[in-house]
Amino acid sequence: MKKTFLFSVVALILASCAHDDGSVSIKLPDGFKDKTLVVSHVTIKNIFEAKKQEDLKIVYDTLTVNNGVATLALDPAGPARYDIIPPAPAMADPDFYAAPDDNLEVVIKNFDPLDFTVTGSELMDDMTEFLAVTRPIQQQYIVKVNENENISEDELKSLMDSYDSAVKKFVADHPESPVVPFAILELSGDDFKVAFDNLTPEARKSMLMPYAELYNDQVVQMQDDRKAEQARKDEVASGTISAPDFSLPDLNGKMVSLSDFRGKWVVLDFWGSWCGWCIKGFPALKEAYKQYGDRIVVIGIDCNESEEEWKAGVKKHDLPWINLYNGNNRALYDDYRIEGFPTKAIINPEGKLVDLTTGEDPSFFTRLKSFVE
Repeated sequence: MKKTFLFSVVALILASCAHDDGSVSIKLPDGFKDKTLVVSHVTIKNIFEAKKQEDLKIVYDTLTVNNGVATLALDPAGPARYDIIPPAPAMADPDFYAAPDDNLEVVIKNFDPLDFTVTGSELMDDMTEFLAVTRPIQQQYIVKVNENENISEDELKSLMDSYDSAVKKFVADHPESPVVPFAILELSGDDFKVAFDNLTPEARKSMLMPYAELYNDQVVQMQDDRKAEQARKDEVASGTISAPDFSLPDLNGKMVSLSDFRGKWVVLDFWGSWCGWCIKGFPALKEAYKQYGDRIVVIGIDCNESEEEWKAGVKKHDLPWINLYNGNNRALYDDYRIEGFPTKAIINPEGKLVDLTTGEDPSFFTRLKSFVE
């Protein structure tokens, strides 16, 4: 009995010693002349826990190349993203994901333009299949954008729709694949959320799941922000919010208050001479100002620049309405919930805020017309 037990213990020790750590065979392109190859990697754990660059703890390995092949020992610390550094600057680097006990084969046919495959694990086998169906569409999109100045929005949308369809089909055909958490990152926010919520338990075990979880948190925040924005728009449209009053200096230094114009329709235009879209909107606003005459008061409120720049901007663009200077007064931004420039507000004669538009949006003037006329 004792001998049998002893032999069993020795066998276990030998088996443990004989276990090979994971490795990657990297076959380089024909004619590769360098005798060494540099591969960097960072663990997925560090990618998501790092607070600053040095926390990533990027590791660089210099490998010896023999007969066009280099061998990389995988990091036992945990799943990691590996990056093969091309011998000359290129548009993209060959990269892959690996667990410590994986045994992979990387075949690089060309560094620039990049052409490579990675096989040997379920993750990378499926990744190769996923990229085989999506990368051609992606490259076609890039070529059309870079080489065809006359490409229509419909053509671009058709390509993007084809790409989304390819991603969704892969996910539907491989619901348990460890690549699925990576694949759904290519989908737009709402489509991503549906796919994320329907991930199978098997797919959720993927080493790439942290990427999907991080994006999911961002999408949830975006959806919450969108709901809050819609609620804000609904509240503004209800006409129950009193427009926050303010007093700001005009071009002559005289203080002007919003309350001075109670009983009139008022348009506030928050702008800056540094804002291209603000300037693009001036012709349409001038046209409305001319069309409605004394039925509306237009007040331009300059933001985020010096008084000298403001006055020069008013003169350059020949702004005929009341012009006030806000500078960097953040309190007024908060009062009007300004999230971008230009922002235009419509205030009714009772002093209620009835419309708030962020960005240069032609529909603003349609709404203005519906109020004033």
